[in-house]
Amino acid sequence: MKIYNPVLDDYVEIKRPLKKIVSLDPATTETLFFLGLGDKIIATDAFSYRPEEARKLPKIGSYTHVNLDFLEENRPDLIFSTMGAQKDLTKKLINLGFTVYPMQVATSVSKIIDNVIIIAEVVDRKNEGRELVNMLRKKIAENYNPGNIKVYVEFDLGGPITIGFPSHVSDAISIVGGKNIFDDKDEAYFTPEDKEILNRNPDLFIYEPKRLTAYEKERFLKKMEERGLQQFRARLVFTKGDYLAHMGPSFILDSIPWLRSLFTSPNR
Repeated sequence: MKIYNPVLDDYVEIKRPLKKIVSLDPATTETLFFLGLGDKIIATDAFSYRPEEARKLPKIGSYTHVNLDFLEENRPDLIFSTMGAQKDLTKKLINLGFTVYPMQVATSVSKIIDNVIIIAEVVDRKNEGRELVNMLRKKIAENYNPGNIKVYVEFDLGGPITIGFPSHVSDAISIVGGKNIFDDKDEAYFTPEDKEILNRNPDLFIYEPKRLTAYEKERFLKKMEERGLQQFRARLVFTKGDYLAHMGPSFILDSIPWLRSLFTSPNR
C-alpha cells in the first residue's frame, strides 16, 4: 500500500499487515498505543515513555542516532521518525533501505490531531484514529476559555528556551485563556532576552525542567535572581518536566486541562 508523505513529498510503500514497528518519535509512540498497536512496536527512542507500557520496550536511539545492528537484525516493517533533529537520520535510514515514514513536528494543537489521522492511515487503524480524534476535539472544546492572561513559558534545554507563534504550546495557551508574551515571534523556539521578559511583564511564568526535583526548583529560583527575574517568583509555576513539550495525544488530554486550571483559578 502506497501512502503519501508530505515531508518527503513522495509515496511510501507500506507493508500490510504491519507486524514489526519501530518508533523514534515519542508522540508517534504514544499515538500507536492509543490506536491499539503497542504489541507491534519492537523498539523506540530513549524518550518514548508514554504510556507506561512504552518504558518496557527496547530503547535503540535518540533524536540523532539509532542502533543500526538492531534494525538490521530485526528488519522492522516500518520505522517512524520525525523531522527537525532527525532529518539527517531519516535520510540515512532511507538510504540504507529501511521503510521510514517521517512525521512533521506539531506547530499547533490542530497539527497534533492531524498527525493522529496520518498515523492511523499509515498503520491501517482508520476507525480507531477517528475515535481518538473525536475524543481530542471534545477535550479541546471542553477547555476552550477566552481570555488574555499574559504567559511566559521557559524550557530547560541546556539553557533557557521559550516559544514563539508557530508552536503547539503557544496555540494551546490561546485556547485556554492566555496569550504567549512572545506570540509575535515567528520562531517556534528561541533563546529569550531577560530584559524582554521584564518588559513584557507576564502574569504567569511557567518553567519546564527536564525533570522536576527539589534541587531543580532551588536551582532555578537562584538562577531567576541572577537573571534579574525575581519579581516573577510569586507568579512562577513548575511543570513536572517533559509535559508541555510533548506533542502526543496526552498533551491535549492532560496538559491542556492543566493549563486551563492555571488560568481559571480563583486567584486570577
